[in-house]
Amino acid sequence: MLVALVMLGAAACTEHNDSVDVSKESLSFYAEITNDATRADLEYDDVNKVWNTVWEGNETILVIHYNENGNILGEYPFTNSVDEPNKFTCNADGVSAIKGGWVMLSYTPHFFSDLGKKGVYSEHVEFEFDPSQPIKMEAFNSYLRYTYNGSGKVTLSLKSEDDAFLFYTQNTRDNYYSTYTERSETGENWVSFLRMQYVEEFVLSYSIDGVECKEKTINFKPGTIYNLGELTMPYETSAYSVVGTNNGWEAGKTPMYLVGDYAVAYGVEFAGADSKFKILGNDKWLGAASLALNTWTNLSTDAGDIAIAAGTYDIYFSEARTMLCVVEAGATVPELAEIEWALAGNFNNWGNTTMSQTEVANLFVAKGVELTTGTAIKVKDAATWDTSYGGGISNLEANKWMTVYSNGADIVIAKSGIYDVYFQYGATAKLYLIDADGDYTAATEQTANGTLVPDEIETPDEVTPGEASEWAIIGDFNGDGVWVEKQMVTTATPNVFVVEGVTVPKDYFSMLVKKYGDASWSVKYGGGIVYFNPGNSMKVYQGGTDISITKAGTYDFYFDLTNSYLYVVEPGVDYTTVAEQTVNGEEPKQEEPEVTEKVIYLKPNSNWKQSNARFAIYVWGGTAGEKWVSMTASDTSGVYQAYLPEGYDYGCNIIFCRMNPSTTANNWNNKWNQTSDLKTPTDGKNMYTVKDGTWDKGGGSWSVK
Repeated sequence: MLVALVMLGAAACTEHNDSVDVSKESLSFYAEITNDATRADLEYDDVNKVWNTVWEGNETILVIHYNENGNILGEYPFTNSVDEPNKFTCNADGVSAIKGGWVMLSYTPHFFSDLGKKGVYSEHVEFEFDPSQPIKMEAFNSYLRYTYNGSGKVTLSLKSEDDAFLFYTQNTRDNYYSTYTERSETGENWVSFLRMQYVEEFVLSYSIDGVECKEKTINFKPGTIYNLGELTMPYETSAYSVVGTNNGWEAGKTPMYLVGDYAVAYGVEFAGADSKFKILGNDKWLGAASLALNTWTNLSTDAGDIAIAAGTYDIYFSEARTMLCVVEAGATVPELAEIEWALAGNFNNWGNTTMSQTEVANLFVAKGVELTTGTAIKVKDAATWDTSYGGGISNLEANKWMTVYSNGADIVIAKSGIYDVYFQYGATAKLYLIDADGDYTAATEQTANGTLVPDEIETPDEVTPGEASEWAIIGDFNGDGVWVEKQMVTTATPNVFVVEGVTVPKDYFSMLVKKYGDASWSVKYGGGIVYFNPGNSMKVYQGGTDISITKAGTYDFYFDLTNSYLYVVEPGVDYTTVAEQTVNGEEPKQEEPEVTEKVIYLKPNSNWKQSNARFAIYVWGGTAGEKWVSMTASDTSGVYQAYLPEGYDYGCNIIFCRMNPSTTANNWNNKWNQTSDLKTPTDGKNMYTVKDGTWDKGGGSWSVK
């Protein structure tokens, strides 16, 4: 008789009346699926009402014979065939000994083992056979059947108000008894479960990688095949995954799915107090210095591994904002506050011109903005400069759009006009420069630097010499590091202006021409060449670079607005008689300062490494005055080093600069890009890593080299 049966199996087995020939020391029994097995689907499919047998043939059930003390007395393999898949037989010597004894069915001599390819799943399956009766086996097990061809982890769950079902493990939650099993096999899957008590209904559900996919309440019937059909993830896989101690730092093993505005990984388990992870995607490893649960945190490529306490979490990532939020599994993620976007530039003294939300999601616009040739702009968070977008190219032309980057460089306007400036916020951010009231959807992409178009110059009919003009020269004329303006006056020639008797305090003095009193520097003229020798003229350009006067002295400065020329002559010299300089003057000779043994390292990002740039540090505030020091390659890993000059120690002010490789002197004229004003740490951190994807003042972090 059947004394005890605890099975996680699939078959409703029927009695077989064939007698047993004990003289042959053999034992046969059947495990049979009835042809009219009921199928209850999550989404019912009534096309195929009959299901195939569980057994396929060439499978083995191991019958383990043991006594009442639990000692194993023998193990006997029962096999079936393709011709008779439901009949299992054993001809091993001594098999008849199990008659009248206790046995356990298993695939291997331990618990929790699959019996056959799709067969009975057993935990302590115990039988007592009565030698005087025909052998029979009854089961009250059922199957969950599904097909899955994805790469995620499938979790099948049963839940009822009674302690009713078993898979592998069992826990109590929300006043329900629930049990679940996890599988990663693709193709056809059979999962057996057992009703331990009478239950009228239960909740059947499945999830993939923690994403709850479907759930349905179903009536229970013993010996039933519940066909789930083909399981599919309802969300698209994102480009990102969670990589860390949870999965052995194996990329792609814990994928993130696009759920709304986020990439999400559900139910990520971390074990141990030293658990860590990063977000990996688009060839970037994103980390953070610290993490607080239920709080949005900024990520960056130059931050380390993210430490996390042991637990099970849902991990949300905003690609557009490069921000992360971790909550306990099943908890609601806090809303990521909307940014009030603003347009900033020298047209508004780098303040905030509000950008309004359009009818298109994540598309913002500032309408009717007057911008001049050479004007620099960026899009930023109105509340802070921590979040801003700039360009990888310059001189944006009208009715074009360009890809913009977090903390990118200033975007220079190629031609004066009144524009609607659109900002499309997302994984790939874009900025559109559209003629006022134009159609932004008709804009074409600009992928290379545009061409500056100087403003058209109006020439007055008459002019009175000596009147104050709207133009000035600006530079550090007082030698104190502060740039001051010197207003120019009109001359007898229309659109030619002059300021006389100006003392240039030092060789290689930097200056520009700009509109007098314009704090935004919205219109300025600089050089096409850098080093300008007094006693010459040079072509200047709207939005051009700083001009370096190579020799100290006292000079008259003339500015020809009509033809865009600058003249620097000694007092009394007729400016119209001097020659034009078309190439750089002699570059300043610069000796590297005496240095200490205190080393500083720089790890530039991929932007900074372009065009064979060289690197230098600028320090100030020490006892030796401001100093420049060239950097050299520290090793083959792309790290550069320099030693602090005499008079400086850790804790000093420092700026890392990306320099023009065609020059050798370190100065602001030869600088291409720079970090913000920094201080060297005093805690042993001696390497600064420039934040990935940025150009000027884009941020970074200190670490120990």
